[in-house]
Amino acid sequence: MALSVRATISDSKSEFHKEFPYVIPPIYRKLADELLVELHLLSHQESFKTSPIFAVGLKEIFSTFTNGYKPPEHTTKLFNAICNCNGFNPSEINSMSKQITSKIDSISKKELNEYLSIVKSESGVDRYYSRINAIGLFKIVSELKEFKCLERKEQDKEIKDISEKMGYPESRVEKDISLYKSNIEKMKQALEIIAQNLKKETASK
Repeated sequence: MALSVRATISDSKSEFHKEFPYVIPPIYRKLADELLVELHLLSHQESFKTSPIFAVGLKEIFSTFTNGYKPPEHTTKLFNAICNCNGFNPSEINSMSKQITSKIDSISKKELNEYLSIVKSESGVDRYYSRINAIGLFKIVSELKEFKCLERKEQDKEIKDISEKMGYPESRVEKDISLYKSNIEKMKQALEIIAQNLKKETASK
């Protein structure tokens, strides 16, 4: 997962721009920069190990905050560049994410807990925590059939319980998920404003 040579953030950014030599629209630039820096830091954490939960979280964050990206065919290239410049394999991330998301509608809570126990035993409880793990956990729980019918408080409790089983810091998980939800709303509002402005500009011509 990690780079064989301990690259600096400047090295990572240089590699990123070589692979993705396109102008990133301002509204998406912050996302690209934040993920690039975050993955760079994780690549240097010896106690961190990529897991399916992390993969789901990374894909969820990226797809959510690149909604409406134009040209759309650049999103795959952008994701690959962000991963590659930090030594993460985008194909592996995609494959690990699909391990869960492709069957999330057909598994039970018990089966999910059994699966997560396996993930935990493979990755270890004391590995380096990332907010991306929290987002991955949130995505998985919110998509599971047994959880969709639950009220918000009950869903939050399930996430809390699973976080404890996975060895994640409860307070950080709660904070990271809350911030994620807030940022989604801000992104939606920003995209709506841009769409409205474009309509006004088109109408005035």
